[in-house]
Amino acid sequence: MLERMLPCICSNLVSSLFPREVVSVKVGVVGCGRIATLVHLPSLTRIQKIDVVAAVDTNKERLHETLEKFHIEEGYDDYLLMLKRADVDTVFVCTPPQQHFQIVMDSIQHNKHVFCEKPIATAVEEAATIKTALEKRNREDSDSLVLMPGHNFVFTPCFVEALQRVKDGEIGSLQKIVSCATSNLMFYGAKTDFRIHAKGGVIEDQLPHIAYLCHEAGGPLERVVSIDPRRRGHTFVDDASVEIELASGIQASLSARWSGLIPALKFDLLGDSGQIKMDLLRTPYNIILVEDGESRTIRMGRRFQQYFDVLRNKHPSYFLEHMHLLRCVEGADKARVTIDDGINLVRTLSEVMTIFEESPYSPVGMEKVVIVKAEDDVGEAVQKSIHLLGGLNIKRDERVVVKPNVCYHKNLNNMIITDPRVLETVISLVKKRTDNIVVVESDNNSGTADERVRQSGVMDLIERCGVEFLNLCNDETEEHDVDGLTLKIPKTVLKADFFINIPKVKTCNIEHTFVTIAMKNMFGTLANRKKQKLHKKLMEVLLFLNRTIRQNLIIVDGIVGMQGLGPIQGNPVDLGLVISGLNPVTVDAACCHIMGINPYAVEPLWKAYKAGIGEIDIDRIQILGEKINSVTKKFDYPMFSPNNVFTALKTTVRARLGKA
Repeated sequence: MLERMLPCICSNLVSSLFPREVVSVKVGVVGCGRIATLVHLPSLTRIQKIDVVAAVDTNKERLHETLEKFHIEEGYDDYLLMLKRADVDTVFVCTPPQQHFQIVMDSIQHNKHVFCEKPIATAVEEAATIKTALEKRNREDSDSLVLMPGHNFVFTPCFVEALQRVKDGEIGSLQKIVSCATSNLMFYGAKTDFRIHAKGGVIEDQLPHIAYLCHEAGGPLERVVSIDPRRRGHTFVDDASVEIELASGIQASLSARWSGLIPALKFDLLGDSGQIKMDLLRTPYNIILVEDGESRTIRMGRRFQQYFDVLRNKHPSYFLEHMHLLRCVEGADKARVTIDDGINLVRTLSEVMTIFEESPYSPVGMEKVVIVKAEDDVGEAVQKSIHLLGGLNIKRDERVVVKPNVCYHKNLNNMIITDPRVLETVISLVKKRTDNIVVVESDNNSGTADERVRQSGVMDLIERCGVEFLNLCNDETEEHDVDGLTLKIPKTVLKADFFINIPKVKTCNIEHTFVTIAMKNMFGTLANRKKQKLHKKLMEVLLFLNRTIRQNLIIVDGIVGMQGLGPIQGNPVDLGLVISGLNPVTVDAACCHIMGINPYAVEPLWKAYKAGIGEIDIDRIQILGEKINSVTKKFDYPMFSPNNVFTALKTTVRARLGKA
């Protein structure tokens, strides 16, 4: 009996001599992406009074890795199950922004405290609904819930010190705020691409940080004065400047950009008798005080080690934010960041995005389109086109996916599918960097991808080049709902390190499309076998695909184009061109000008432009190589005119007779 009791007695004795703090907060984390696993979880596990007991992620592999790494007992693929079953009192919402609202609302309904990454919602109405639900719950129960938006940089030591000095009048009356947030898309290695898929790009990713800091320093927004978004060689906004006025009368100049540099968050407070400068990311323990033209650095600790904290994801703001949340849940502190602060941020972002959607892009950082004549040597023209564009930025052994247009099993007059010479040249150039190449197509109304590729002779080329072919309809897929349609997007396409789109210049008689070039060629990446059903929402599908699937290079076969009733039954046009670019919308717009077609009259292009996917104003596109006016050929529109119908009949007869 004594032997069985001895371990228990010893354990109680040790506990009495070395007492552990009692756990005050049991946390469940929703979303196991990089912000959770690199920042929040390492910090939370350092705090003895916090116990992370559950985690949620729809990706089973990612969830398992997180549970193992942080010794979390319970894992769920549905956050609602966690809310019902797990013994948690606080929920950390670490998902992409569009999912925040519903998770926060459900957490409140299950009587959980909530910490939510910025922004708490994507619309002002949603944020206001959250506030109403929180206030209603707290009126009904004496144990008030805490809802804390994740405005972590508010807790940065240099920012706290700077605000105190402003309050003490050390720089006089605050007149202006100047801030710039610079981040590297590769730095955090995000598990999803929601940042670049966001309509506003860097506006929705980096601008929120400096916006909530502005509110903390100078008060809520009065109005957005101007916005200048730019795209530097990407299909998304990667650089933006915003001028705003706060309700206090303070002016603010904010800028955000993605670059290849070490991240920085510069924040300057300009008063009428002095200035305070700081970089909250690189030097979170330093401020520079400027008085009478002289600068002096004020240090608050960690003089040298702070420079490496940003690289090690150990920024002090997160730990301080978590400690503050703990004290708020315990009732020992009043929340410094409240639901009203969250609403102010959402309101500012909404107003910025409203102006962004109504404004044309700045001409700064023009997108490039290269036009090269292909006279005797098509391969040489392709190489020159890629060279003028900046070369192939493919790393060694990267997985490269090549998508030609093989929409039909025959290539009458070389006008229907991608010219084999263009495809072969691209493959041979890529093989100098990597052997990990796959050429892809999918089933359509003209037959399976395998049949079309084999009968057209493209498979012979692929085998001769020694690369892989994949029918995307046989690939694993991710399902996405677009206007009530379920799109099956192959994982091979989504996970490609480098994606090359090789379309052909053709008109298209499918309603509203008018042309089928780079944007429309992406329709062939879908794994849906019955693609005809998707035509009723073709505009929405094309916009989604060209925003969702990253295209690193577009090489357009303009050797022989097609006019009239394309994409199969038209008439050939000898163009003798290779057109290349980085943005499918911009490339298509340039091709339209070559074809004598107004890109503003092409509905997919106009909608893509309005959605911020690409530029279609030729004056805002940098054309390299040949001048558009020197290579323009007027194409017959895809209308059911007597001439087009007669041509279509001839093409159909020739195809059935087996004539090339």
